[in-house]
Amino acid sequence: MKTTTILVNKHLDRAKQNYFLFLTTEKYLAEMNFKWLRFKIKDKLLHGEGFLKVKGKTYPVEIFYSPFLYDRGLRMDRIYVRDTAITYNDKIHVYRDLSLCLYHPVIDKPFSGFIPLFKMIPWISEWCIHYEEFKKYGVWLGKEIAH
Repeated sequence: MKTTTILVNKHLDRAKQNYFLFLTTEKYLAEMNFKWLRFKIKDKLLHGEGFLKVKGKTYPVEIFYSPFLYDRGLRMDRIYVRDTAITYNDKIHVYRDLSLCLYHPVIDKPFSGFIPLFKMIPWISEWCIHYEEFKKYGVWLGKEIAH
């Protein structure tokens, strides 16, 4: 096993063991930086909801974040834009459950193994802008890594 994998697993284990402290810290950082979101911790999960305004359009956003989600897909986050018009399409960077693909789950991860939630939240705005451009031009104009 690689040294980085061992360190990531230890970091993840620590986050799971101290999940309430971990999630409380993530909640605090997100709420301090993004007043449009409201969070609560329940069942070992940080859950957030809010309305994001981008270029005059309002997007309902729902966020789930937990070290216990990591085991099911190499990421702790499940971030959704709850718009019924959004359907699955590889080209718009969503997973099959319609959670947003905001980064490559292997290539873009930092040394610690996961990205803090407050660093991901601005990427939701970028995704929304690229989604509107995709609807207009039929091409994803944002940065992407083929997977």
